[in-house]
Amino acid sequence: MIAIFRGLLLKEFREAFRDRRAIMAGLFMIVMGPALMAGLMLFQIEQVTEIEPIYVELTGSEHAPVLVSYLASNKIYPLKNIPDDQRIKWQNMPIKLMIPAEFNDKLAAGHEISLTLTADFSHKNLMQPLSRINTSIGGYSANIGTNRLLMRGIDPRIANPIKLNRQNTATRESKSGLIMGLLVTFIMVSLFTASMTASIDTSAGERERHSLELILCQPVPTGLIVMSKVICVSVYGAIAAILTMVTMTITMAMLPLEQIGMSVVVNPQTMLIIALMILPLAYLAGIFQLFFAYRAKSFKEAQSYLSMLLTLPMLVAMAIALLPHKPQWLDYVPLAGQQLLMEALFKGEGLSVGAFVSTALVTLVIAALMTILLAKSLQSEKVILGLN
Repeated sequence: MIAIFRGLLLKEFREAFRDRRAIMAGLFMIVMGPALMAGLMLFQIEQVTEIEPIYVELTGSEHAPVLVSYLASNKIYPLKNIPDDQRIKWQNMPIKLMIPAEFNDKLAAGHEISLTLTADFSHKNLMQPLSRINTSIGGYSANIGTNRLLMRGIDPRIANPIKLNRQNTATRESKSGLIMGLLVTFIMVSLFTASMTASIDTSAGERERHSLELILCQPVPTGLIVMSKVICVSVYGAIAAILTMVTMTITMAMLPLEQIGMSVVVNPQTMLIIALMILPLAYLAGIFQLFFAYRAKSFKEAQSYLSMLLTLPMLVAMAIALLPHKPQWLDYVPLAGQQLLMEALFKGEGLSVGAFVSTALVTLVIAALMTILLAKSLQSEKVILGLN
């Protein structure tokens, strides 16, 4: 029986690693995941560390030369000073600031002055420039208010009698919550993407090649046939996910995240623990996709079903990110529990051994039950032949 099972495994692995589509699907996230993440983070670092100039169409700038100079010190310039290579960009997303003619008179009289800022506030590329303009004008207004109080012999601190001293205990690792969520999502997607192609080929693909009936007609227990397929698909997905984890963590460690006050914990122990978390997940992903692939009537239908399943890791990550308060039971739910544990490890928060063991056991139990159900379903001619 062991020799038969070994032969089934060799047959499955030989066919899986001969499939170029499966290899390309596995390599896609291994290569593209780190590249996309690195590009995203470098762009974010550039946006935070480099203050780009903003060009505004100023109306009535002659009435407030000091204000215009203050804005220029914050790299907010009149539109007439725009260089030629930036002209088209700021013409497509114009910002207008209107300064009233009575600016100086109201300023001297101590009256309120209304400035009008006109722009498309829903434009995502204008959010940061508009925020900077608002902050700069607010700072200029605060300076005027402070000077007025000082000229009257009043301590400006009288307007703010209570001062709150904030002591942030967040570390560089804990600040990187969003990055860690994306990193773990890439690992999960890589797992499902790599195992998807292999699971379709060994199920619906074999059925269309008319080799599934020949295998099931042999004097071999159906459970052994199912286990050989599950192990092959699971190993395929686990290899892709572990390689994605390794390349992603190495890439993130090479990025200058300290410039934006973040850091990623990367050490062999962390990577080993995450690899151990991936193994039961790979089993669950493999049997999950095989189970639904066998329910399909054709190769194309199986592709449609499993393509929808690829959104599962992203939906789980989105649900976790949107939850205002994380319930305790979420630590023990397959996929969600592993994602939370991985994020905690990458942030240097340590490992909850109880959650680690419980989540792994729940995942393995669900996967084992689905394996038994799939083995029983393959004893039906409707499933084998893809009949209605």
